[in-house]
Amino acid sequence: MIVTFSDPIRILDMMCTDTCDVATLKEWIESYESTRMTPINEHTAVITSEYNMVHVVEWLRKYTPIAEMKEY
Repeated sequence: MIVTFSDPIRILDMMCTDTCDVATLKEWIESYESTRMTPINEHTAVITSEYNMVHVVEWLRKYTPIAEMKEY
């Protein structure tokens, strides 16, 4: 999946530090088994998951400002 966030990922990292007890959004996403996040620019990341994509998508939609989400 490719996610483009409305805010820069570095801003979302600060949100995670305050509310999720992790240092970065990447760290939170990768805490799910088989899930990886690769930022490709300031606002966009590729997220892959073998088992947990439904849960990751649900959390992202609820807690992050998403400009665009493309699932493949």
